[in-house]
Amino acid sequence: ALLVVLSFAAHAFAQPAPRVRTTTLAIDGQPTTVDVHEPGTTDVVGLAIVAHGWTRSREQHRDIGIALAEAGVVAVIPDLPNVVNLWGNGSAIVDLARQLEAGALGLPPVLPSSLVLIGTSAGGLATVLAASKMPGIAGWIGLDPVDRMGTGIYAASSLEVPAIVLFGDASACNLAGSARAFARSLPRLVRAKKFEGASHCDFEGPTDSFCQRLCGRAKEATTLAIRSETVLATLELLTAAHARAQATPPPATR
Repeated sequence: ALLVVLSFAAHAFAQPAPRVRTTTLAIDGQPTTVDVHEPGTTDVVGLAIVAHGWTRSREQHRDIGIALAEAGVVAVIPDLPNVVNLWGNGSAIVDLARQLEAGALGLPPVLPSSLVLIGTSAGGLATVLAASKMPGIAGWIGLDPVDRMGTGIYAASSLEVPAIVLFGDASACNLAGSARAFARSLPRLVRAKKFEGASHCDFEGPTDSFCQRLCGRAKEATTLAIRSETVLATLELLTAAHARAQATPPPATR
């Protein structure tokens, strides 16, 4: 599987530039602005939904959207509809995923096994809640995920899909490193990786002065390392899911 991941990553350098478009979609009944980053090739390896953190927006994940598209992954990045009801964002992501399975946003219908959920900070909470309701997806990636009430940790403990957690130094912005609690709870944890010296703002990009005033300065090298690791983790989960799908025998016919 590692060789396949590396071949995907190497192939990304030879691809035409990705395309990005912004559109509006009704998610959980609310008009929602969504960025769609598409590879500049027909050789698409999967789709990722990326969820931003509390008081943030899709703008803070533009860089990972571009990086995923360069690696052959369609990245769908919505402005999450709820600021207070973070759990409602979980159901919004489930609704978005179901629409994508039906061919929303002008994209080919995505199979659950070709879908990865990625969430930063409170977006990690929203995506793990969604992933717990979608057992057939390729996996979940938490980027310094935050859970204030314990519902995310509970959802993580019942997650049936592979999961990867990336996190930075403990701080007030990540509840003293609550990503570790996520990692300990995951039944199918692939790995948990700490980025030494990383602030909470290193997990988004481009970040802004608001985040850095509250949560610490972002460092370009650290931000790039986290972004690269996120792309490789996405490809790893998709590769493993495709391998499992190919190894599963078709249902018996009478």
